[in-house]
Amino acid sequence: MEYFELSYPGKSGQLYTFEAYPIGIDFKPISGVYIFCREVATSEWEALYVGEAQSFHDRLYTGLSGHDGFKRASRVGATHVAAMPVNGKTNRLRVETDLRHGLNPQCNLQGNTILSNLYR
Repeated sequence: MEYFELSYPGKSGQLYTFEAYPIGIDFKPISGVYIFCREVATSEWEALYVGEAQSFHDRLYTGLSGHDGFKRASRVGATHVAAMPVNGKTNRLRVETDLRHGLNPQCNLQGNTILSNLYR
């Protein structure tokens, strides 16, 4: 499957580089951080939801239909998922938090009081 690279900055200033694929591909069972995104202008991709997974395969393929963040992101036009391998839960959470705080994606509930009041 062909992919393209996307880079997003965290709040810390660190730039993270991802491989972006159409939503629904079968990932290998590796851990990392991912971003549901959509193209808003030529080669400009908006991050809609940032998450982390122990297994991309389990979270983004077999478990996609039950993923609430995906449901919110798909409603606002997500077409791709950008994935970056990150080993270790502590590292994944650190990178995910840095990206969420830097990007403020509209479909994440953490820190979004409007969405937090609408969803369980």
